[in-house]
Amino acid sequence: MNIPYKLIRLVKMTMKNTTARVKVTNKLSKSFTFNAGVRQGDGLSTTLFFLAQHYGVQKIDQRGKIFTKLSQICAYADDIMIVART
Repeated sequence: MNIPYKLIRLVKMTMKNTTARVKVTNKLSKSFTFNAGVRQGDGLSTTLFFLAQHYGVQKIDQRGKIFTKLSQICAYADDIMIVART
């Protein structure tokens, strides 16, 4: 995808040693650290997902006209639909 190494390093830094707390019936838990994934609702998660989805859609061969293609792809937000003749 030709993503600059500096950008990859910055994303890794934002995901390293992240802390979170859980709220249940207006009571907050103790802080805990996690090192996998991004926090729910984080703007970075949407951006990373969109980049991965865009890369995947580009890798699917979509040459030809709509009525002669063997497959068609429709991608929107967090959904992908692939329709094939066989």
